[in-house]
Amino acid sequence: MLPRVAVEEHARETFLLETFNTRALKHRHVVELRDAGCSQGTFFFTLEFCDGGSVDQLMKQRGGTLSIPEATEITLQTLAGLDYAHNVEVPVTLKDGSRATARGLVHRDLKPHNIFLSGSGSSRQAKVGDFGLGKAFDTAGLSGRTCTGSLAGTPVFMPRQQVINFKYAKPEVDVWAMAASLYFMLTGCFARNFPQGQDPWQTVLQTSAIPIRQRTSSIPQKLAEVIDAALVDKPNIQIKTAPEFKRLLEGAL
Repeated sequence: MLPRVAVEEHARETFLLETFNTRALKHRHVVELRDAGCSQGTFFFTLEFCDGGSVDQLMKQRGGTLSIPEATEITLQTLAGLDYAHNVEVPVTLKDGSRATARGLVHRDLKPHNIFLSGSGSSRQAKVGDFGLGKAFDTAGLSGRTCTGSLAGTPVFMPRQQVINFKYAKPEVDVWAMAASLYFMLTGCFARNFPQGQDPWQTVLQTSAIPIRQRTSSIPQKLAEVIDAALVDKPNIQIKTAPEFKRLLEGAL
């Protein structure tokens, strides 16, 4: 983080929050923070090196999509990392400067670009990275860092609940995003249609996911039913926890 950026209070707080959140996470399916500090006016942090790159890079290497075994294995491992992050105890700083402990971080920007791979073959592991938008969800609104109505994240991997109320996003938005990421891995398409020239945020609010077999008819019916169910977000997200989605996926394979 360059000095000219670090002088901006919001940029500095966001950077330090990412460091703070990531340091609390210790799990084999979450990218580990190794060190953080400041050198000659430049803030930095170092992360575990994932030699397999990100999932979106793997998709390009594979020609645009992943096979069902590869995509679902990445998804199941990532869901294990999410389950941990959604329940881990993390330290938080409240608006009055006091410290507290909260349970769970919501990622809020999960997508193939933020899922990293380490190792190869049967020992390869998928890891959730970039918790820069994460927040202890049971103290949401107390830290004062996210203003009401603010939006961040990537709309093509975002459920409508996150657009409506980003500040108070619950773990279920990450589960939906994981389903949208699996959909993308298998089809090379986003779960919703995003017409060129149309506001993507309005698209999220006004449209639903396209059934996955309309994109790729070779997806087995049982697997398609689970993915389609996980992408329901009207009026509510249907599959709300990482363990529930993981169990349903395993049952469909």
